[in-house]
Amino acid sequence: MISMVIFEYTAFIILSIYSLIIIGFSIGWLKIERFRSKGNFDPISVSIIVACRNEEENIQQLLDCLVAQNYPKNKTEIIIIDDHSEDNTVASIKRKSVKNSHINYLQLPPEKTGKKEAIAYGIENSTSEIILTTDADCEMKENWISSMVGYYINYQPKLLSGPITLKKTSGLFQNFQSLEFLSLVASGAGAIGINRPIMNNGANLLFEKTLFLESNQYKSYASGDDIFLMLHAKKKYRERIHFIKSKNAIVYTYGLNKISRFFNQRIRWTSKSKAYRDFDIIFTAIIVSLINLMLVLSILLSFWEKSFLLVSLIIFLTKSLVDLMILIPVSSFFSKQNLLWLFFPLQAIYPFYILVTVTLGLIGNFNWKNRTFREKG
Repeated sequence: MISMVIFEYTAFIILSIYSLIIIGFSIGWLKIERFRSKGNFDPISVSIIVACRNEEENIQQLLDCLVAQNYPKNKTEIIIIDDHSEDNTVASIKRKSVKNSHINYLQLPPEKTGKKEAIAYGIENSTSEIILTTDADCEMKENWISSMVGYYINYQPKLLSGPITLKKTSGLFQNFQSLEFLSLVASGAGAIGINRPIMNNGANLLFEKTLFLESNQYKSYASGDDIFLMLHAKKKYRERIHFIKSKNAIVYTYGLNKISRFFNQRIRWTSKSKAYRDFDIIFTAIIVSLINLMLVLSILLSFWEKSFLLVSLIIFLTKSLVDLMILIPVSSFFSKQNLLWLFFPLQAIYPFYILVTVTLGLIGNFNWKNRTFREKG
């Protein structure tokens, strides 16, 4: 009986804190105003940095999107850095650059490897003071650059995080990914909206070149150029980290078609967490992990003591209600309300998934682009 009481009180405290965090993110999302570019600003020079490795299936589509941008070509520098690809990626880049002089191809030096090194190498060789980054497997509409730069000219953020969503998902597995991705974007944007940023994504990011050059990129970690840049900006320019809520600024990426690749990606994202020293990130991660752990434990314990079943039901329903508070407006922004029917099935799977991902991420082993990494911390 005592252990049951202790468990209930602990679960209630953690659930209350979790609810406050998510409600805070919901308020943050609603506080961010829609941005509508007037399109009458004087264009400034911008460098688009893309690191790639073994992307022959995707790089052509990205380059087509970048060339089709309505931003002035003479103010646009596209730098593609190849990280020692083993396929026909380089040939595709060179073919496109022949007809488009603003596309520059760089080969990462032999002594350098990894996306982080490639991004840094591209930025070091860029000519603009404003940097835009995206990924080789992404697409965007023709107003992407003008929207991001237009926001920068209007509000002068040091770092501007942009919206990202999965493109044309099909099948249950990819739709689950799309819904989960919405929750990540919502949390990241909402945290920025209340001035407590905890995440961003290099697939859609604008920042000042000087910010990157002065930042500590934790070079012992293979990934995390985006989050480590945000953490540096947060220490010095917290008020100047913004999120752009504009459909014109959306970057589209693709869901993964294999569960093994999906877990490798999530482990890669989690593995760099050992380097975090930021209170907001650590506290949020702990509470999210704990509430999911409490839910899993209450379900397992209910096999021995039926009263735990009520606790698990209360946690599940309360957590679901709170999560919907942010998912509904965010899914509306991305026009993906059709995914909400998957919400409750995902809620049932998510606690088990998050605990596995956190555990494997802390171990730090993952495969990426035919390479194996171990983040030692």
